[in-house]
Amino acid sequence: MKKLIRFLFVVSLSTAAFTSCNDTDGPDINEIRLRNDQYADSILSVEKPKIEAYVQANLINAVEDTTKYPFEVLNKQVKRGIWYEILSQPTDDSYEYKLNATQTNVVYPTWKLKYSVKLLTSDTPVFSDTEGSTYSLTSNDNNNIFTYAWLVAFFPARYSLNGSFIPYVGLTEKGLKKGSKIKLVVPSIYAYGSTGLSGKVPANSPLVYEFEVLDIQ
Repeated sequence: MKKLIRFLFVVSLSTAAFTSCNDTDGPDINEIRLRNDQYADSILSVEKPKIEAYVQANLINAVEDTTKYPFEVLNKQVKRGIWYEILSQPTDDSYEYKLNATQTNVVYPTWKLKYSVKLLTSDTPVFSDTEGSTYSLTSNDNNNIFTYAWLVAFFPARYSLNGSFIPYVGLTEKGLKKGSKIKLVVPSIYAYGSTGLSGKVPANSPLVYEFEVLDIQ
């Protein structure tokens, strides 16, 4: 089960801007985890009003994500800070997101989709595909565009396992299907974090994602 939910901890581990496990004179792993948690907590707080102002001005039927951020050390709970809007319901609901045969991880589909990624401060996309292409998280061809936000957008909020439900990372109950169209606004820790992306995304930038699923297999 740790493999199944491992992405929940990718964000906090990747947002650390000041520690290294290879530094023998540096802090131990617990100190690193604490600093990562403190960084994430600070960023979520700072970016919250910016995101909410954007949502109020630009999303008509906005929904607030109620999932809590998975702090490793801090004894507190705060929302992930994500907002979204369902722009179109699926035209084909037949695809089902599943666990693999050993029920240790999710099965990654291949999507054909259109998408755009924008800063809160600009209508010009930093990434986009307006024609529609095929994407897979198992491919190395688009590593610079894949972020945690893709997982949140596409995959379900939970999976059925042995008669009970286990939480996953998604926003919607069944995940995005063919014909689905969604817009989501995410804090920077679910995108390019404290490093940003050279020439495209400044450090600590909340982003607006829009996905339209043309097909899924």
